[in-house]
Amino acid sequence: MINTHTQSPPGQSPHKGSFIATMKSIMWIFTLFILAQIIGTSLFGVYIYKRLDKIEEEMSFSADYLFIRRIQKCLKHDEFEPTLLDCKEVVGKFRKLMSETISAAHLVGEKSNNKEVLKWMEKGYSSMLKQISYANGKLKVEISGIYYVYSQVSFCMNSSRAPFLQYIYLSRPQETDKLLLKGATTFISLTPDCALHSIQQGGVFNLKQNDQLFVNVTDSSLVNYSPGHTYFGMFKL
Repeated sequence: MINTHTQSPPGQSPHKGSFIATMKSIMWIFTLFILAQIIGTSLFGVYIYKRLDKIEEEMSFSADYLFIRRIQKCLKHDEFEPTLLDCKEVVGKFRKLMSETISAAHLVGEKSNNKEVLKWMEKGYSSMLKQISYANGKLKVEISGIYYVYSQVSFCMNSSRAPFLQYIYLSRPQETDKLLLKGATTFISLTPDCALHSIQQGGVFNLKQNDQLFVNVTDSSLVNYSPGHTYFGMFKL
């Protein structure tokens, strides 16, 4: 009699094939789980990093705020924590720090017989010097940096006068004076009487320590020294 029963290939049972398929499924699930863990950990790490940056920034703002509050308490002579530094020392250092960051000068014209360089009043109702020194008509830079330099000269003109010119020069040791700015007026009054005119100029320059700046004009005898008419100054940006 012919046996029609299906037989498995020699050396392989149906249970073994099912086991292999199950193991493959488990490996795929395990691989997907590992990938999910890696992606999740990476995203969590990015979140933590950004969060720490945010916290650090907030702490920085908080520290600045607390410092300002402490300065305010010292200035108002309020009660303060015993752990704080001496108020006099704190305020003194704070004021010194603020003063060192300001470099500025503003001087008004002063009549002089010097025809080479215009003179300025070192002391006056509107004169001011801060981290910039003055001597013999020249402003001297004490702190290197970018400065805005300006000047205005008011003067008398009539029909018998030539054009009036104003110059701002930079002076450095062992170097020839350099022209920074030049202003001119070509308008001439048709009357013999004095007509008041002004030339104003300004510019930004990179200046070094010990640089000196001065103003000169074609004819200093024509300069008007009335308050507010003629001045010279600069400030650090």
